[in-house]
Amino acid sequence: MIGLVLASGALIGLGASLAVAVLLPAPPALAPAMERLRPGASRAKPDADWRATLARKLGGTVVDARVPRADLALLGKTADDYLAQKVMMLVLGAAGPTVFWAWCALLGVTLPWAVSWGACLAFAVAVFFAPDASVRGQAAEARKAFRQAIVAYLDLVALARAAGAGPADALESAAKVGDGWTFRRLGLALDPARRATGSAWDELARLSHEIDVPELAELAAIAGLAGTRGAGILDTLMAKAQSLREVELSAEVSKARSRTETMTVPMALSVIGFLLLLGYPAFARMAGG
Repeated sequence: MIGLVLASGALIGLGASLAVAVLLPAPPALAPAMERLRPGASRAKPDADWRATLARKLGGTVVDARVPRADLALLGKTADDYLAQKVMMLVLGAAGPTVFWAWCALLGVTLPWAVSWGACLAFAVAVFFAPDASVRGQAAEARKAFRQAIVAYLDLVALARAAGAGPADALESAAKVGDGWTFRRLGLALDPARRATGSAWDELARLSHEIDVPELAELAAIAGLAGTRGAGILDTLMAKAQSLREVELSAEVSKARSRTETMTVPMALSVIGFLLLLGYPAFARMAGG
């Protein structure tokens, strides 16, 4: 009995530590990250990290094909981190049923096999897809913030073009104005010292494909017209910024209306409860009299 209690406690501690490691990942070290971004930097061997080894073994499989690479790239994460989280959640999903059955045995509770196996299966499925839901939710918020930053970025590029800057110089100087993570991401992609022989608009198109933000590709196409054909793009940039601003405003208005409609039900229930509270004494007096 004591051994069973100790084993249950160890599994609970393992599951809790894995859950904390997945939900609260440690921030990446800045020095190694900057070293990896430096042109010509030597890459670490895959065997030096068990996550890279795991990703290499799963390459070409169904699990590797379902990795949300665009969302991970937007969040600054790698497929290795994602697969490591999936493995840890698999371990947690396997430990959960063991702990559940151990506690049932300690408490002397006997559940039908359909209930116990169903609960364990639901728990395993939930923890297995938890990283996907987390990455998808974080990426949706980050992509929304990126679209909002593109509106300001378009205005800055238009101002730089109006001041006489060239297309590439306007894109690079506008990215250096902001200090948020979106502008840092744009500045990193447009840094002449980091990019190869590609033009600034080609780098924006590559970044748009990498993080799945189509609005950035449209900006790259507009800047490409000015850089390759000498077309005037000032009015186009201003119109595009206004269009994106109207789209964001429409989305916020729709969200506000949906939340207002959602509050109708609780407000109606509260009014009904208040009326019942006021009418109960009169009803009780009539029923008793």
